[in-house]
Formats: sequence, C-alpha cells, structure tokens
Amino acid sequence: MDEMRLLQRLGEETGLPGADRLGAARTRLVGAMTATEAVPAPARRKRPAWRLVLTGVATAGVAASLAAVLVLAPEGVGGDTPPARAEAGQVLRNAAAAALRVPDVEPRPDQFVYLRKQDGPALWESWVSVDGTRDGLAVEYRGTGREQYVLPGCRDGRVQMYKGGRPLPGTERCVPAPAYDPAMPTDPVAMRAYLEKHRSGEPGDVNAAAKDVLDLAGGRYLRPRSRAALFEAAAATPGLEVVADARDGAGRTGIGVRWPSTGRVPASMVLVFDPRTYAFLGVGGDAGTSATLAVAVVDRVGQKG
Repeated sequence: MDEMRLLQRLGEETGLPGADRLGAARTRLVGAMTATEAVPAPARRKRPAWRLVLTGVATAGVAASLAAVLVLAPEGVGGDTPPARAEAGQVLRNAAAAALRVPDVEPRPDQFVYLRKQDGPALWESWVSVDGTRDGLAVEYRGTGREQYVLPGCRDGRVQMYKGGRPLPGTERCVPAPAYDPAMPTDPVAMRAYLEKHRSGEPGDVNAAAKDVLDLAGGRYLRPRSRAALFEAAAATPGLEVVADARDGAGRTGIGVRWPSTGRVPASMVLVFDPRTYAFLGVGGDAGTSATLAVAVVDRVGQKG
C-alpha cells in the first residue's frame, strides 16, 4: 500500500472532533488573546466595534469620568459555525467568545447602569445605582405617553417609599440592591454554582433556570469574563435546541437557543443572538419577549452615554 492510499484510509477511519472540544478550544484561544489585548487600540481599527464615550467632569480643577456604551452588535466576533448546522451548545459558546471581545469597564460605586429595552411597542429606560444606595429612575414609553418611576436607593438600612411618583411619609427597612456585583463569577464552574445557589425555582426546574440566565444576560451589568462564563455555564444545560429564525422583543431576527419547557402548559423561552456576531439581542418565545438595545455605565440619572 502506497503512502497516499494509507493516508486516505486513516482519514476515513478517524472521527472528527466534536463540537464540545472545538468550542472549548475556541473559547480558550479567545480568552488567551483578550488576556493580552482586551481592548484593541482605536488607531488600529477603521470603525470600532464598540463605542466608548468620554465625558469630562470639572471639580476644582479637571476630573474625568468614563461612560461606556455597549452597542449590541460588535463586528468580527463570534464563531464560524453556520446557523443552519449549529448546535445549541456551540451557539452559546460562540456568544461567550463574543462577550470576551467587549471592552472591560469596571463601574464605580457612585455611578449608574443605564439600560434600554424594548418589548413590542413598549420601550423602557432605567438608571440603577451601581451600589444600590442612590436614587435611580425608570421610564416607560408607550405610544405617545411617558411614565416615570423613582427607584429609591437604600441608605443606612432605610429606603424612601413612593406612590404615584410622590414620596410617602417616613421610610422602611431595606437591603441595597446593587446593579453591579463585583464578586460575580468569571469561570463556568463557579457560575454554575452561583446559578444553583441563587436559583429562583426548585432544583431541576429548567424553566426557572432559563429565567435566571435571562435575568443576568439581559437585566444585569456583567463584565466580559462574567458574561462569557454565564453563556458557557448555560451551554451545559441538557435539552437545548437551536431556533434558526428566532425573533426578539424588537422584532430582530437572529439565531436562538430554546430551553426545554417542563411545565404543564408549554411556554418556551428562547435566547436570541446575532447570527453573524453572536452578540446577545434579547429573548423570544411563548414565555415572553424582550430586546436589549443598549447598556452603559454613566455618571448620573438621565445620561445615556
């Protein structure tokens, strides 16, 4: 047998590596790259994938503060698996790789997390205190109407109560609810343990687990390594399915990952990602829809970056 026929036979008898092995290797590679160059220098990019807005604040001289606006469609990131053939776990691992390419901004305690979300015709904006002690604001836009609600901060164990936008007499006991947790896990194993410890449902409740993942992915500020760990941890969930033409709450089409429904009445929840970049877009499915349009770390209520 000549060498070429021997190589051909070996190729036919040797299986290709699975998606799990390829995905893990891709994530390790991206992690190693971002560890040495987390934020590419602006001069090396003709059109930056993520915009950083710098704002100056003068206080007895010159001081500077940083507001980072996360545009949820970074260029040139994510995996290369065609959506039509992608596995659910691979989609989530690609989303983890994309998360690691986002500029890493650590919020200060005195700042706010700005979030803009959409659910069909309703648009929401909110400013939540990073450490949970400062008054924030939520604004709902529906049709031609606009309503706003104070998000009172918890200071010294007491919080001001509001009704109809007006403060009520006295205060109540409270515990701060920060918009950012600096102790959030940054690896998949620790993130799985965190999700188990803080689960909203009974052990093994897949629907509740999906809601917990969504709460972190779409409603909380996570730094890149924590967001990547969240998607990596979610990839280990059994029974996930790919939805090729999923839609989020803003009607944007993407590739979706559907959690299995275990309730008496089927109510599927689908996490939707950009099919090209694997950036997280929002959620679709029978259980409800939403779209994450922008996330930013800002210095004051009302600032959008």
